[in-house]
Amino acid sequence: MLASILALIPTKDWFYGALIASLGLLGWHFYDKYEDAIKYAATVKAESVATLADAKKTIADQTASYSANLQKVLDNDAKIAAANITANSADLDSLRRIAALNSSNPVLQGASGTAAEAAAWASRLGQVESISADLANALRNDDLAVSECRAERDSLTGK
Repeated sequence: MLASILALIPTKDWFYGALIASLGLLGWHFYDKYEDAIKYAATVKAESVATLADAKKTIADQTASYSANLQKVLDNDAKIAAANITANSADLDSLRRIAALNSSNPVLQGASGTAAEAAAWASRLGQVESISADLANALRNDDLAVSECRAERDSLTGK
């Protein structure tokens, strides 16, 4: 009986029915893909916000760590520079004391001990003191430049 009822439907109607059903399935398929895309976009946006917040926190932590390391390096550099200045001052004082001792000792000024020879000796000692002071100052500046270079390297590498 069902077969006789179905035989009354023309072939053209079967074709249109199949077309309507396939269009409905195709519409449902695309709507499902659309919903998946919306869910994916929402998930990606949430993950992007979380990743951005994590990146900002990491950058802030690294900036704080860099600043702390830089301050340590600068403090250490200041201590080294102060120690170099103190050591150079002590060296200069020692050179001045030795020069004063040598210029006041007539035995070291020459065999005859004349005033002219004493003046020449004092002049040479003054030149030696000046050269020694310049050398000590140059060494201090070189040490300071090296320590600044190392401090910058250490602050950039986080040591």
